[in-house]
Amino acid sequence: MNVIVIMMDTLRRDFLGCYGNPDIRTPAMDAFARRATIFESAYTGSFPTVPMRKDCFTGFCKWPIYGWTPMTDEEVSVTDCLNEAGYHTGLVMDTLNMVATNFPRGFDDFELIAPPEGHEALIEQIEMPWPEEYAREKGRHYIRDLARTAHYRHETDWAVAQTMLKAGEWLEDNYKRDKFFLWVDTFEIHENWQAPDYLTEMYSPNYQGVDYSYPNYGYTDIYKQSEIDRLRARYAAEVTLTDHWVGYLLRQIEEMGLLDNTLVVLISDHGMYLGEHERMGKHAVVPEDAWPLYREVAALPLIVHVPGLDAPRRVGALAQPADLFATIIDAAGARGTEVFGKSWLPLLRGEVRKNWDYVFTSRHCGDGPGAAPNRVSHINVYSRRWSLTVGREPFEAELHDLKTDSAQQSSVIQQEPAVAQEMLNALRDFMREVGAAEEYIQAYARM
Repeated sequence: MNVIVIMMDTLRRDFLGCYGNPDIRTPAMDAFARRATIFESAYTGSFPTVPMRKDCFTGFCKWPIYGWTPMTDEEVSVTDCLNEAGYHTGLVMDTLNMVATNFPRGFDDFELIAPPEGHEALIEQIEMPWPEEYAREKGRHYIRDLARTAHYRHETDWAVAQTMLKAGEWLEDNYKRDKFFLWVDTFEIHENWQAPDYLTEMYSPNYQGVDYSYPNYGYTDIYKQSEIDRLRARYAAEVTLTDHWVGYLLRQIEEMGLLDNTLVVLISDHGMYLGEHERMGKHAVVPEDAWPLYREVAALPLIVHVPGLDAPRRVGALAQPADLFATIIDAAGARGTEVFGKSWLPLLRGEVRKNWDYVFTSRHCGDGPGAAPNRVSHINVYSRRWSLTVGREPFEAELHDLKTDSAQQSSVIQQEPAVAQEMLNALRDFMREVGAAEEYIQAYARM
């Protein structure tokens, strides 16, 4: 069986029609979902961008012991296992974070959609259009990204379009092989949110206010409600742009007849706050203010097509990125190492009803490699029904009943202390099993 993974950055699942959003236009992914399985309880494990992808590539969830770290040569990746099984492997991406962290290692083919040569010279010429406190890290990333994208004129100039076009070319060259593995990775929908104007205007016509496109990671009290609405419209436009070009690749896959013999996975690494919980962004930016990973950030879109299972289905069982390794190895019939993750195929075939009781989600906040002291996160534990949020003092633990409080607004920890204690015990067991320092466990896994 062939394998294709399409990874999108910062895509909130509640902005997709197939996850119940009636207002955002995502016709391509919605159509794909009608021939696939939608996971309703997928959550990120290690957070954010690079740690999540390491979960996928290695089959382990190791945020308790490291943060933003590269793939080492000693770590067995899914690519290594598929190469050994005789697969031809390809990586097509515009996600620059993956280059410095060594994810391309082991692939037979590697295509990077990179910014144009010499774009750095533009950085000194770009001026902030609004006060720097309204953009993340005082606009440093915003100005860098403007320089990288200054050549954009037509929709096909956008990185997501270039990546999906290049992935389509790779398939044209390789679709007749006996077995192949293609990982496609786009940094859309990550800010800067500068989709073509006609897409932004579709969600926010005739806007007259300050037009932010690269929000500050912080609290929303610095913005007017109209400005928050405009930022959400810009995000929605990026979602529709990404859907358009992911749809291009999905059409290629279908027209080549690959749905009959190819596992296809659509997934994102995380979402972000767009005004919910009075926050904008995906993580804190000061060490004194750790953020929880509520579902706007932690919940993942996960849509999986397995040959022979074309009827639309929904799976409520918990799933997480570390499972992707095991699923790919299972589908390929390849020999893999023993990993933490569990294959989704038994769930998809109806052979089992669950893989996990809990998924543990956080960014590494200990003293391990790759820690980011100014980007700390609380720990969230998710079950099918409950979410527990714990963190260092003075944070008071929260328990939310997702059945009655899907927005995670009202803690019921006083009413359900036994549920919270059971989830906390499971978290501590997981952290110890992974090898977390006891000081880290005592500081964060507490109520």
